Amino acid sequence: MRRIWLPFLCLALGGCALQTQWQSLRDALGLSRDKVQALHAEQARALDAEAARSAREAAQEVAKPWLAGPAQALAREVALPAPLRARVDTTLIFAGRAGLPLIAERLHRATGIAVRVLPEALLPAELFLPRLAGSAALAVPAQPRVELQEGPRPLADILDALAARLLVWWRYHDGAIEFYRSQTRVFDLRLLPLAITSQARLGRHAAGSEGFDHAIQASMAMDLPSPSQMLRTQIEPFLSRSGVAALADEGATLVVTDTPAALSRIEAFITQENARAGRRVRLLFEEITLVMHNSAEGEIDWRVLHASARAAVEGMLPAALRAVSPGLSASLPQGPWSGSKAILSALARFGAVRHHRSIPLLTLNRRPVTYAVHSTFSYVDQIQGLQARQGTSDLPSVSVNQKRVTVGTFLTLLPDAQDDGSILLSIGYDNTVAQPLKALAFGDDDRPLQVQQLNLDGNGSVQQVRVRPGHPVVLSGFDRSTDSYDRQRLTPDAPLLAGGRDQARQERLLTVIVLSAQLEEADG
Repeated sequence: MRRIWLPFLCLALGGCALQTQWQSLRDALGLSRDKVQALHAEQARALDAEAARSAREAAQEVAKPWLAGPAQALAREVALPAPLRARVDTTLIFAGRAGLPLIAERLHRATGIAVRVLPEALLPAELFLPRLAGSAALAVPAQPRVELQEGPRPLADILDALAARLLVWWRYHDGAIEFYRSQTRVFDLRLLPLAITSQARLGRHAAGSEGFDHAIQASMAMDLPSPSQMLRTQIEPFLSRSGVAALADEGATLVVTDTPAALSRIEAFITQENARAGRRVRLLFEEITLVMHNSAEGEIDWRVLHASARAAVEGMLPAALRAVSPGLSASLPQGPWSGSKAILSALARFGAVRHHRSIPLLTLNRRPVTYAVHSTFSYVDQIQGLQARQGTSDLPSVSVNQKRVTVGTFLTLLPDAQDDGSILLSIGYDNTVAQPLKALAFGDDDRPLQVQQLNLDGNGSVQQVRVRPGHPVVLSGFDRSTDSYDRQRLTPDAPLLAGGRDQARQERLLTVIVLSAQLEEADG
């Protein structure tokens, strides 16, 4: 009787220690589920906020006066001659039409100020058409000769009118009035002079000569020239036919010669690109994995009871009878039924394991960033036998080929911060784990040959998404479950009460990938 109650007493004592561990696992699982639900709720709120675009635009309006933007230095005082001052009226009346050289001479005689005409101001106006116009010519050529009958009004206004009619510009420089059509300006580029090469590959490439491998692959590749070369190409539509742009100082500066109107458009574009390139993007990549185990089993073992009853009957028989009839001797069952098992047992197990990986990253806008934690190992991939030469006693030689494999976690991110605050992300994620190598033997028993078979497990994703700063986004998830059921009976249709065992197992692997981003504007 004591032997029957002993297993129940051991189970009761072990349950006290397991109860605490089971409760802690339940708490960790509850926290993980709450976090996943909070992320889904946050994503739903972000979608609702995206729908209310009008409300966000209205919130950007400030009902009070405010100042913003970089500080600008005041222009220094300049000394202008009396005819160019604002309150001095000038009248110019000359008979007949005249070209720019003759107009410059007449202005000098009328005002006493030296007038300089730069050579490019005398070139045809067709040479300064937009470059996108191709080789088209003006339908109505610009008049090279205009009338000079202006006034009375300030000389600066008269010069503005003449420059507009002649398609040139004027300025007061070095004590003289200059007519010009092109300028040279130097722009500083806040771009790294490095070419961009980014590649995210999911899967592996299998060559024809390789052994155990697969060729399922999804990749995302980008190979672009340096940002300075890209910017040089982007400003070409802004140039005129005579405009010239060249990179200097290893791509740190851009020198452009063109008309003032084209230079103004190029300056606005470069200022915008410098602001975009200087933005910093903070990224937080999180991988949450839940491994849940659930098993239940029930068992009724009548053979233990029969063996115990048989041993009791044997103890009541005389020793002489037991020696004569050895078939009556009782022993406990062997194999899987051996040991002090209970007659009736029922057991249920539940467990959860949580893995949380967090990867914080910081990069510049439109610059890829890669995170990798990997390990490399070698294994025997191929074995080739070489025939011995005829007429010799040499044994056949064997050539062994080894292959190196790299496994681990690889993460590549390429952000593109937009002017509206959103961030376009290209993501490549691959998490590969190598299982223990398996040896395959073949050949003669005396001299067997063995190769190693590789088994890789992993998950990954290659995708492009759009995120809002401060709003976590669930990129993807992997849900894998395995169910198994074992049934043992004396006959296929026998019930459990007749003796047997039922066991059910369930394993579930849930992985959620979450990404959040934060945008920081460039300083200055």
